[in-house]
Parts: sequence; C-alpha cells; structure tokens
Amino acid sequence: FPAEERGTKLVSRSRHQFCYIPPNTRENFGKIGFPSIQTCMGRGYIKEDLDPCPRPKRRQPYNAMFSPKGKEQKT
Repeated sequence: FPAEERGTKLVSRSRHQFCYIPPNTRENFGKIGFPSIQTCMGRGYIKEDLDPCPRPKRRQPYNAMFSPKGKEQKT
C-alpha cells in the first residue's frame, strides 16, 4: 500500500475513535452558593400558586358510633 492510503486505512480502522460528544452543561451550573428568591423565580425553579387548593371533602360521611344525647336509653 502507498503511505497515503495506508494512513487513511489505519485511521478508519483504529480501535479508539472519538465518537461520544458530551452534552453541554446547563446555564449557571458552575456557580456556587444559593441564588436569591428573585433569581430562582426568574429562572423558573419556584412556581408561585396564586389559588390555594381547596380543602378536600370526605366522599363518605363518618358512621355514627354512638347515640345522640337527646335520645338516652331508659333503664
């Protein structure tokens, strides 16, 4: 083989080819410390709920385990 063709075949058949491209790091990844609340809200880390969720209602009412005071048993 000529030297030029030998070089191209050697590179194409090399065992250690760089195929993996690492993903880009996210913005503000290298900053150390806690950001302020305004910064967190601006970045979308904190979402503020304007309407609080209503108190959940019980679907099945409680069973009466005792008799009311008005209806006392006669002894």
